[in-house]
Amino acid sequence: MRKGSSKEWPLIDAYGIVRQTVLPVYLRPKTDTALVTQLLFGECYLLTGLTADREWFKVFHEDSQLGGWVWAKSIKEITAEAYDTFLNQDFQVVTSPIAAIDYQGTHLYLLPGSRLHFSEKELFNWQDHLGFTGTYRPHALKANREELLDLALRFLNAPFQAGGRSIFGMDAEHVFPLIFAMGGYAWPTGKLPGRPITPEEVVPGDLMVAWDGVLEQHYYALYLGAEQVFWMDHRMQKTDLEDWEAFLMEVSDTELEVRMYTLVG
Repeated sequence: MRKGSSKEWPLIDAYGIVRQTVLPVYLRPKTDTALVTQLLFGECYLLTGLTADREWFKVFHEDSQLGGWVWAKSIKEITAEAYDTFLNQDFQVVTSPIAAIDYQGTHLYLLPGSRLHFSEKELFNWQDHLGFTGTYRPHALKANREELLDLALRFLNAPFQAGGRSIFGMDAEHVFPLIFAMGGYAWPTGKLPGRPITPEEVVPGDLMVAWDGVLEQHYYALYLGAEQVFWMDHRMQKTDLEDWEAFLMEVSDTELEVRMYTLVG
C-alpha cells in the first residue's frame, strides 16, 4: 500500500478540478488512512501543499470547507482564472442517479452533484462532446420545496460510508449539504444552514437537527410531510417521524436538543 512522505511543502496560487467520477480525499497522505470526503466530477479545489516526494497533494474544497490529501496522479491543475470562472459562473448540476459523458475519448460515469461547466473557457468543448446521458439542472436556479424533496429521494437506500459523498457510500454529515447544494443552496460542512423556525412552522423541505452535546454529534432529518422524514442510519431511508425519534433515544443516553431550520424561501 502506497505510503506518503511525512514532510509537507506549502503551495500558493495553485488550483485543480476533478476530472474523474469520484476523487477520494484522505486524512493523511496514504491510502490506509481515514476518508475525509469525496469530490465529484467538475468540482474545484485549492492546492495548498504537497509531500516532499511529490506523491501527494494537500487540497481544500472551498464549498464544503473540507480538506485533506489526494494522490498526485489524480490531480488535474487549472489556472487561477479558470478556477475563478468555474466558481463564479453558473454551471449545471447532475441530478440523475447515474449519468454518463464521453470525455476525452473516455466514457465516464457521473454521480448526483457532479458539475458540468457550459463555458467557452472550459477544459473541454461541450459541443464536441455530445455523448451526455442523464439529467441536470442549473445551479443558479434555486429549487422549490417539491424539487428539493425529489432531489433528496434520489439518494434513497444509499449505504453509509464514513467520509462518503456518493450514492454508493454516503456520510450523514455530507449527504444533506450535497442535496441542498444540488438545489442551489449553500451549506458549508460543519455549519447549520438557513434560519431557525418553530416546530409549528415546519413544512416539507425543512431540516430537523438533533444535537448531542456529550458526543458533539449532529443528527439530521429532512421533513417530507405527513409526519415522514428522510434520514441516515445504516442507509438513507424514508420513515415515520417517530422512527427517527426512537433512533435518537437509542443513540444517546442524554436528551437531545432538536431544532428546525429552513433554507427554502
